[in-house]
Amino acid sequence: MYMKKKKQKKENKKLTKKQIIILIVVTIVLGSLCYIIATEITKSIIDHKTMEEKRKNEDFSDLTEPDTINNMTLEEFINNYNEISNDDISLDGINDNKIVINDIEIEFDLNDNNINIISIKFNKKKQAKELINDIIIANNTNITEETTTLIYDRVFETLGNTEDETTKTSEFFQYQGLEFSLKEFKDNNYKYSFRVGRIIE
Repeated sequence: MYMKKKKQKKENKKLTKKQIIILIVVTIVLGSLCYIIATEITKSIIDHKTMEEKRKNEDFSDLTEPDTINNMTLEEFINNYNEISNDDISLDGINDNKIVINDIEIEFDLNDNNINIISIKFNKKKQAKELINDIIIANNTNITEETTTLIYDRVFETLGNTEDETTKTSEFFQYQGLEFSLKEFKDNNYKYSFRVGRIIE
């Protein structure tokens, strides 16, 4: 009999006000955390799907569009470049067809003072982006900054298209008489070399 009464007392024991408040606070905190986590996960999934859809719908066909361009002398290029860039280049500053700007080496491959290829050698991806954009536009002033950004990103995305023991190379893209590619070196003074070639008739 005594054991039964003790059990009954235990079962009928009510929660104190303090315990009720603690339970309410814990419930609110856990509920808020669950809501925040669920919202973030949902947002992340939606953002990922949106980006995937955007990538699928982007038209990169223009980047492989075959086209040619007229010759451009080194002096003409420098004049175009200096009009759009914060970094001025002078003919006197170019030695052995090379110039260094902010730790980035620009090398000109010339044919009778006309530009064939410009190679931009650098170590940090973000550091070189603006300079490369300016070099592309100076080669063809009809190309917009939006397009140069797309080209730059696509070239990096395809890095490793071909690979050997010492280098990785991107796909080659052609657009409005220019050709673009990127090479990554495993052991070199410069990690990357971005190539802008002129496609002459």
